[in-house]
Amino acid sequence: MKAMGNHNYHNAAVAALSVLGLDMGIEADSISELAETLKSLAHRMQIVHRDTYGVTWVDDSKATNVESTYTGLMGLKEQKAVVLLGGVAKVIEDTNSNGFRKLVGPLMHHRRVITFGFSGSMIYETLQAGGLTIPCIRVKTLEDAVSCARSIAGNGDTIVLTPGCASFDEFKNFEHRGKVFQKLASTS
Repeated sequence: MKAMGNHNYHNAAVAALSVLGLDMGIEADSISELAETLKSLAHRMQIVHRDTYGVTWVDDSKATNVESTYTGLMGLKEQKAVVLLGGVAKVIEDTNSNGFRKLVGPLMHHRRVITFGFSGSMIYETLQAGGLTIPCIRVKTLEDAVSCARSIAGNGDTIVLTPGCASFDEFKNFEHRGKVFQKLASTS
């Protein structure tokens, strides 16, 4: 599949098994051939670029809350990623928490975290207080985060924008943020 994340593979497998189980006259070989052409929706763990240094760039700008980011990170456990988190964090109702502490476990599998945007400092502090042991860097903007990530990532690494935040500090919406990320990724 042309998508990142184990959750995308699991969803495709469940769909394939459902079609086969319903005996709709579709052969398993046909499903297998079709699966190779599937790609994710825009800004949802979308592979947007593979650069000449062997780095894969993934746009998950639709991850506008911690739960979505958590799901994406859990699906990337086998990747060594530089993870970009930031924007305007949402407060979880009735807890006065931003929820980012929940990401410490899944982030431990990756190479580095870069926080950016309006809530970047708060995210950085929450992760540090939560016991994050991989390096975490704080920058100002998404453009700065991409530049920093590019200087860190090596052959076989993934750079993933999975912000866990709204985009309104720098962008009109998550689509705008994703398009800017894609443009920055392709200028390597």
